[in-house]
Amino acid sequence: MAKRIKVGDVAQIATSKGISYAQVTHRHPRYGHLLRVFDSVYNSKPDNLAEMVATHVLFSAFFPIQKAVGEGLLTIVGNSEVTDANSPFPTFRANTRDRAGNRGPWWLWDGETEVMLTRGLSDNEKRYPVRGIISLPLLIERIERGYRAETHDL
Repeated sequence: MAKRIKVGDVAQIATSKGISYAQVTHRHPRYGHLLRVFDSVYNSKPDNLAEMVATHVLFSAFFPIQKAVGEGLLTIVGNSEVTDANSPFPTFRANTRDRAGNRGPWWLWDGETEVMLTRGLSDNEKRYPVRGIISLPLLIERIERGYRAETHDL
């Protein structure tokens, strides 16, 4: 049985570019664990996790980390306090498409409340992560491609 994932856990993610790291910063009752994926790629585990988790976040995403660790797909390499910058729950954005591919309105969600916008997204809102749970292949692809929320299909 894999160790129970908790807030502060740091996961090591092997990619074709090197080793990437992500920290569990929140656990939502519906979406599960929220990962903050850090922008740097390493050749080996950093000596100081506290310094590493204070680096720039590439993107944030909900990810089924408990299952991935349980299946041996990811490894937890330590636990570090979540930084003040990563402590607030982020606001997410979402929208839908109809069968013809037309986009519906944007919605902003803070983990509890959802608000429909009657306008397009502001430049700041385009940086909000897209709400949803991603798979391990998508997590790795996003790391390798340097994904950023503001470049997500708008």
